[in-house]
This record gives sequence, structure tokens and C-alpha cells, in this order.
Amino acid sequence: MLLVINICAAASEGTAAAAEEKSIFGGTFADSLWTVAAFLLLLAVLSKAAWRPLMAQLRARQEHIKQQMEAAENARKHAEELLDEYKRQGVEIVNRMTAQAQLLEKETIEKTSQQIYQMKRQAKADIEYARVAASQQMWQEAGDMLLSLSSEIVGRAITHEDNLRLLVEAIEKLEQEQAGARQ
Repeated sequence: MLLVINICAAASEGTAAAAEEKSIFGGTFADSLWTVAAFLLLLAVLSKAAWRPLMAQLRARQEHIKQQMEAAENARKHAEELLDEYKRQGVEIVNRMTAQAQLLEKETIEKTSQQIYQMKRQAKADIEYARVAASQQMWQEAGDMLLSLSSEIVGRAITHEDNLRLLVEAIEKLEQEQAGARQ
């Protein structure tokens, strides 16, 4: 078949060289017929040898591109799902940390309130202790003054038993007056 084409091509070259410069449309009917036959023959050979494999390659490429596009779409969907999951986890973490912060704040406030209460209670106890100590010291000094005053008034020495009895009576009387003043 190739031989036929070469013969046709050589014949047309030979006639072309013999003829003077002709236009591309100039020529005989036989030349046109040979050109159409060569074209059809070339088309038949190319369709068998090149066109079908080329089309198969193009279809395979098209299918490959389609698969890649589907894989990319699936990857995009998967990435969106992961993003949504990470957003949800982030919200959960923020909510959990907020709850922990609120709990810590509540515990801190409660602990501080307890410490303040303990400090107030300790201060009241210290004040009461100081008041009692001052009261006892005052009673002691009052007893000493009463003893020295009674020894000057009576002019005699008071025995230890007399002193204790007088002190106890004076303390009881003062405590009764003080208790009456509180009520």
C-alpha cells in the first residue's frame, strides 16, 4: 500500500516538474483523482495505526483526570468533615475550660471566705482573751488597791483569809454589776 502511495507521489512530482508553474488548483482530473485516492488511503492507514490508539490514550487520560477530580472532591469533603470535627472539639475544650475556670473561681471564693471567717473568729477569740486578761488584771489591781485601802482604813493588818474573803466579795459584786449592765 505504501508502494502505491510512493508511486502516486512520484508520478505527480514527475508531472509537476514537467509542467510549468501551475497553481495549486490547476491540473488534470487524474491528478485530482490520485490526490483524493492518496488522501483516503492515508486516512485509512492513519485511522488504523494512529487515530484509534490516540483516541484510546485520550479516553484513558480523560478517565484518569475524572478519577483525580473525584479523589480531590472526596479529599475536600474529608477535609471539611475533619475541620468540622476539630471545630466541635475546640468548642468542647473551650466549654470545658470555662467550666473549670468557673469551678476554680467558686472554690477560690469559698476558700477565701472560709479563711476570712477563720480570721474573724480568731480575732474575736483574741479580743475576748485580751478582754478577759485585762479584766483579770483589773480585778487583781482592784484587789490590791482594796487591800491597801482597807489596811489604811482599818488600821490593822488583814490576814490572808480576810483578804481573800474581801476580794471574793468585791469581785462578785463587781461581776454582778457588770452582768446587770450588759443585759
